[in-house]
Amino acid sequence: MKLFHRKTSRCAHVPSEIASPSGAACEGCGSRFNLRSCAECGYVACCESQRAHNRQHAREARHPVIVSLPLGPHSFTWCYECARYVDADVG
Repeated sequence: MKLFHRKTSRCAHVPSEIASPSGAACEGCGSRFNLRSCAECGYVACCESQRAHNRQHAREARHPVIVSLPLGPHSFTWCYECARYVDADVG
């Protein structure tokens, strides 16, 4: 049973293959809470409710698509360029 549904759409920024996460902690600060993984290279970083290392990586590396961790049926995919949840084959 789904508790809620996020409206998603297709996005040209989603890579053809989603990269595997590079670790289990933020590569910027070491946090293990509310992590995101770069869809392009697998860089793991904390979310915007913490120190926003995910957004910083997206801007600096020009990798706009992130996936929430842990990967699975409840993960979401977000594109910073499109500023919306996007469709991706994850988990």
